[in-house]
Amino acid sequence: MYRIHFRQQEQSGLTLFPMLKPGLTQADFSSGTATVALQQLWQQGQHHYFTGTGGCRLHYSSWQPAQATAALVLVPGRIEAGHKYAEFIADALHSGYQVFVLDHRGQGASERLLADPQRGYVKDFSDYVADLQLFIEEIIPGCCSLPLLAVAHSMGGAILAAYLQQQRPGLIQAAIFSSPMWGIHTNPIPAGIAAAMANFMRGLNRLCSEQPWYVPGQGPYQHKAFEGNDLSHSAERYQWFRDLYQQYPAYQLGGVSWHWLAEALAACEKLHSGPAPAMPCLLLQGAEDTVVDNRQQLLLWQHWRRQQPLPDALTIQGARHELLTETDEVRSQWFSAVNQFLSGVLDIQAQAPQKPDRHG
Repeated sequence: MYRIHFRQQEQSGLTLFPMLKPGLTQADFSSGTATVALQQLWQQGQHHYFTGTGGCRLHYSSWQPAQATAALVLVPGRIEAGHKYAEFIADALHSGYQVFVLDHRGQGASERLLADPQRGYVKDFSDYVADLQLFIEEIIPGCCSLPLLAVAHSMGGAILAAYLQQQRPGLIQAAIFSSPMWGIHTNPIPAGIAAAMANFMRGLNRLCSEQPWYVPGQGPYQHKAFEGNDLSHSAERYQWFRDLYQQYPAYQLGGVSWHWLAEALAACEKLHSGPAPAMPCLLLQGAEDTVVDNRQQLLLWQHWRRQQPLPDALTIQGARHELLTETDEVRSQWFSAVNQFLSGVLDIQAQAPQKPDRHG
């Protein structure tokens, strides 16, 4: 159990992050109350563009209430626009945070990378990481000096982890990984040959066509029904997300290409040989996740825990991949675990090995 040390906080200059509180329920979605409230919230945000690595035009959104005492940077997953996180953004604002969310290159309202905007593609996975670095180190500090908490989902968890493994000091004080993509379920391709097959097919694709090929079973965006989905048990939140992508068709993104899969699998493998982020981190996973590989998450977490004090990973029973758009019960467990972690951030930092004084 973590304890709050207010005197330690005062001496170190660190600021305790506010507790995160959910503001809406599934009933609010089924009644339509949430739809109206979240539409208003999105309109109240500031929506801008900046130039990412290689000249790619990237979209981001921000909310900066003057009374906030901390800031939160949200790193979405694949196929996701920041707009999809309107409910969690409302939660964070209600809890006392300023919020910043980036649309990754090739998705959301950011620039698409191919003539066919539906095809999942990135030239190099490190481009995602470089974009996030620019966002965190140049865009956010230009308008915000509050202590910064990072929350990342799925592919965003791989991007954030790769960024933090660069050991860049001082900007992010704590990180929460929610169903991070530290390994991918590649069924029906056996996991042991998935990377080799993806690289072979990418090479064959380059010889035969200038257009990246979809992985078999993948294709343009589909408005999939709730029944049988692998994302959430909450019919109300799932339907809100699907309706949003019908209302804003520019957000729609289809399945992955062999090129994207090869890049993603290589990026996941690289994470497992890198250092632990030099800050407090938390891992949350859904017991019923069939999108990312929970076993690979735990292996990386164990690797990190051998390097520095980190809390146990939390596996939420009855939860699928998208913990933040799950049922009220699952979300309640998510917030409870996160708040226990946040209340102990100062303890975790106090226990971490101190770096030697360069001037000593």
